[in-house]
Amino acid sequence: MQTAMKSPMVARYARTPGGIPGTKGLHFELYSTAEALPEADWNTVVDAGHVFLRPVYLRALERSRPERMSFFYALFRDEGRPVAVASFQCVDFGMDCFGPNLLPEGAAPGTSFFVRAQLKRVLGRMRARVLICGNLFVCGPHGFAHRPEVGAERAWSALAEAVEVLQTRERATMVLVKDLSPEALETTRALARAGLDRVQVEPTMVLTVRPTWKRFEDYLGDLTTRYRAQARRARRQFEGVERRVMSAGDIARLSSKVEALYGAVHQRSRLRPSRVSASYFVHLKEALGDAFDFVGYFEGGELRAFNTRLRAGDELESYYLGLDYEHNERLALYFNAMLDDVEHGILTGAHRIQLGRTSLERKSALGAEPVDLNLFTRHREPLLYPLARSLLPLVQPKWTARHPFREHA
Repeated sequence: MQTAMKSPMVARYARTPGGIPGTKGLHFELYSTAEALPEADWNTVVDAGHVFLRPVYLRALERSRPERMSFFYALFRDEGRPVAVASFQCVDFGMDCFGPNLLPEGAAPGTSFFVRAQLKRVLGRMRARVLICGNLFVCGPHGFAHRPEVGAERAWSALAEAVEVLQTRERATMVLVKDLSPEALETTRALARAGLDRVQVEPTMVLTVRPTWKRFEDYLGDLTTRYRAQARRARRQFEGVERRVMSAGDIARLSSKVEALYGAVHQRSRLRPSRVSASYFVHLKEALGDAFDFVGYFEGGELRAFNTRLRAGDELESYYLGLDYEHNERLALYFNAMLDDVEHGILTGAHRIQLGRTSLERKSALGAEPVDLNLFTRHREPLLYPLARSLLPLVQPKWTARHPFREHA
């Protein structure tokens, strides 16, 4: 049964999750803005450590108005009780969302520069509406949560139903349920039964903080001589740089510089389906307070780079950064930002430091380990699936694992 509702609630549904005989159907409500979410009900499902699914974060993201993106949310109920939630992003995706690695030299053997240029031009005109269950701005399973009593199989089947409804309503060419661990067997079964295919994607890099690390020097002491020397050399390069923990007002006052530094990194990204403005960081700081750090790196009064991180339970999330590439090598800006994340995680008692899925080899050199992730996808256009598969290698570069700790020497 479906009853249309006025915005900001899009619709209310009551169905029986497919393929699970004997279970009672979950009702789900769709919303088009986080402002309208029944926050008390939503927060009975999402624990405080799951920052990227909390309404306070979702509202901050919406207010920053990311490019080409709209939002939807689903609240699932069982006999009126909230039992699950889902966050969706809908993006108008084109081949221009790929960075410099799109069809580089050698990607299409036997074709001339002219042919590759024409192919880029044609692909650049293509548009696909993509529905994502998850968050394009962070790595990890941040699209769905459910209460344990509802059961994983039943909950994920209900999500698959909501995905079907939204994909039809939004006429989405492709749907992605992103960044799930291979161990989530109930998830795999429920989504596969709904016709979604599993694709292994680039891993995320996670540094596990050892109990013996009480200070940054303890971490350095566990590195081999080579990697410890690299870290100390980078710290010496950074001696003339001032770190400033910036407030929302500070970020707003330097918004043009912040956007330039963020834009420099964004422009080099292999995949860039959407972009945030400096207001995103302002809204995050206002919404999350001390749980969100925005650190500016200044030299001679000039902002050379910034680094951001989020605290989510016992995990530290290394988040966006911005760089002035003209000074990056001289000051080792990027490497020092990562070392700062390691030091901050140790000093604040984090158990794990989530470093994300870029620069895998450099993060491996810090001691981070890859964590495999899957996404599940379904395509309405039959020709799109092989095209998407063929483009994956262009945005998933090869890398070599490093072993920086002494026991691996």
